Amino acid sequence: MTEYEILDLFRGYVEMEAVSFTLFLTLASGYLIVAHLAGARLSRLQTIIVSVLFVAGATLQTWAIQQYQLAIRELLDAKEKISPLTAFQADVASSSATDVFAVLMSLGIIASLWFMWSVRHTKTK
Repeated sequence: MTEYEILDLFRGYVEMEAVSFTLFLTLASGYLIVAHLAGARLSRLQTIIVSVLFVAGATLQTWAIQQYQLAIRELLDAKEKISPLTAFQADVASSSATDVFAVLMSLGIIASLWFMWSVRHTKTK
């Protein structure tokens, strides 16, 4: 593969990471809106269905970002054999930010589920 092809794939994977995060935010926002507006009125089965779909979709996007980052690191390893990495590329290749990001996204999933639970279990006086 040429350096240009590697860098083109690199750019594509970075864009796909952004798309996956956008999809994650869309799923989380939709779930939180449903929880806020209708969570207390949903039946148990409806809540389970909505929650399972949310968790599956959000987990898939979290996993996708991890996979894109692995592909990016492989591409940068291949690029380094052709020519030296730029400072930005070296930072991306050595960064563990994606792992931290995945943990934060997982905590976001858990927080969203807790929000739905808290809406459904409000204490009335």
